[in-house]
Amino acid sequence: MLRPHTPDTVPVITESSSEKKIRYFLIFIFFVQIMLTPLPFMHAVVDVLEEGMTSNLLTISAVQMVFQTNGFSGNEIFLAIYGGLLIILPMAAFFACIFDKRSRVKYILSAACSVGCAVIITFGIGPSVISIAAVITLIINIVSLFMTMQGVQATTRRMAETKKI
Repeated sequence: MLRPHTPDTVPVITESSSEKKIRYFLIFIFFVQIMLTPLPFMHAVVDVLEEGMTSNLLTISAVQMVFQTNGFSGNEIFLAIYGGLLIILPMAAFFACIFDKRSRVKYILSAACSVGCAVIITFGIGPSVISIAAVITLIINIVSLFMTMQGVQATTRRMAETKKI
């Protein structure tokens, strides 16, 4: 017969102070990355034929990649997918870091999201057309990967200490 768990029988695993600081830092990092999505991620030179052969610099944000005004054709479908992933991946990592306080799922998800965003920017959009928001996002992804590894080590250390006691 199953007994209901009482507060005396269920061990409560609290977050250590270093894990809490790392989690708050990751929340901040992914929030900044979400705020970068309306900024220019890529640029392209567009020839304007009405005014002669002049070229204008066109910048495109991740939000504009998803919501294009003139429909999709050819490579623009891939840009819409890349833009959607550049919006969804940081949001998933942000909410995982907010709601997961005890397990390592937030670290696995934040590492996967950081690597995914870095791969999309580097190989999907391409290094020849990336703009300032993409460069900042790449730097943020490197920092978040480093902090994710620090969080895994802190969680492993806490779990080892709780087993010794």
